Amino acid sequence: MPTWKLKTDSETLFYHLCGNCNMKSAEALLKAGWQKIRDGEPVSCNECSRKCALTSEGLWGAEDQVRYAVCDACAELDSCPLKGRYYC
Repeated sequence: MPTWKLKTDSETLFYHLCGNCNMKSAEALLKAGWQKIRDGEPVSCNECSRKCALTSEGLWGAEDQVRYAVCDACAELDSCPLKGRYYC
């Protein structure tokens, strides 16, 4: 999984990205002092999760019908690897 690490005086931060978000953000992360420590696909991308209605509304535990309806209304559905399911 593309995993980035930033060590500050007070903490160590980790940032997980999918391949697509990694391509968009890599240059900015490097400029900000982040180090890429791992490649590949993550279980969950920090950027994609932020945009996901299931995550932001806490609906991952909802019934299939509810999850799929929320995903059907999502503009990112075509590029989403989960599409309302727990696995690809």
